[in-house]
Amino acid sequence: MGTTSDSGRRHIAVLGAAGRVGRAVTAALLRDGHEVTGVVREQARHRDLPVDLRVTAGDARNLVASKALLHGVDAVVTAVTPFPAPPDSFDGFEIDYYARIVADLDRYWHRPHRRLIAVGLAATLELDSGGRLGDDAGLFPARLRPFAEAHLRQLAALRATTALDWAVLTPPAGLGAGAAGEYRLVAGPVTLWQATAGLTHAQYARAVADQIGEPTVREARVAVVPA
Repeated sequence: MGTTSDSGRRHIAVLGAAGRVGRAVTAALLRDGHEVTGVVREQARHRDLPVDLRVTAGDARNLVASKALLHGVDAVVTAVTPFPAPPDSFDGFEIDYYARIVADLDRYWHRPHRRLIAVGLAATLELDSGGRLGDDAGLFPARLRPFAEAHLRQLAALRATTALDWAVLTPPAGLGAGAAGEYRLVAGPVTLWQATAGLTHAQYARAVADQIGEPTVREARVAVVPA
């Protein structure tokens, strides 16, 4: 895909813009010529973000306090995570973490057409052999299952909405590995190889940017895998 024309330029908010996925997505969107607002919890900690990125402080967990940042936004990418690395314990973890973000976006984001791209989790992918990737403790530690459940609840919350134009783009477990190249979208069920393959952050970000510029996935969850 090339860059967008002026008529295709959109204002996009990326929640979690300082993370690895968020950074890759903002870079892809900026290359496409969009106006991008990167939303981070602590703005002062992320002065290394691109100079052409509009950075604002906000918390996806409290959008009622941050709803002003959604004014005039055409699309939102949710690339947030409740913790920077897998925690030792999920004690106190809010299982509806992602579902509440969906509900708050639906409530506080006012726009005639609202395109939402959510970053999925490989553990939730359905396999062509039966079950989900997260059911295999050898591939996804059992102690991390609350995180997978939180993502499944996000998907359920999205399916319950009637006004959001949403898509969940789920990278394989090998996100951050792999070699540069093209990607493809698989509606699923997926093979074990597809669910665990290597995919670069740039490949994944390209898929997100394409689904904002020229959407083909609507009200559905797909896997993003190497071509």
